[in-house]
Amino acid sequence: MELLKDSAKRTTSVQWPDAVDDRLQVLVALAAAEGVQVSRAQLLAALVASAPMDGVQLGEVARTYLRERPEPFTQATGSAGDLPVVRRPGAKRR
Repeated sequence: MELLKDSAKRTTSVQWPDAVDDRLQVLVALAAAEGVQVSRAQLLAALVASAPMDGVQLGEVARTYLRERPEPFTQATGSAGDLPVVRRPGAKRR
């Protein structure tokens, strides 16, 4: 039985604000704290795969993101605190 995570892959290039990338890292650490070892790419795929197939709901999600201010978003993300440190692959960010 083939799993979705093991099916044919497509490489994409995502460009987004640093604060969103920082939140992704916290989400990966939250998953790790629950015993789920998931890569950043796998978590992104899981979030997309679980998104509702409803234009109204997705429109509202998009509108909310497009109106988001950086400072409140960053504050809401918080810090990893007691979460496991999950190393990012590749070169270190400066």
